Amino acid sequence: MTRQNTVTPSGALDPLPALDHLSEIAIAVFETHLSHAERCVGCGTSWPCEQVVLAHHNLAVL
Repeated sequence: MTRQNTVTPSGALDPLPALDHLSEIAIAVFETHLSHAERCVGCGTSWPCEQVVLAHHNLAVL
């Protein structure tokens, strides 16, 4: 999905589309990288996998 860059009335680039996209990506990671027997079903690594940790950190910033 392509995001449009929008400009605020002050002329600054609007960060909301990028933040929305980051949130959507994090949610998709949480939906596919699930814990089962202390392994990630999405990538097979030990739980929590790097992608889940990164997604968690990204949402924490939002």
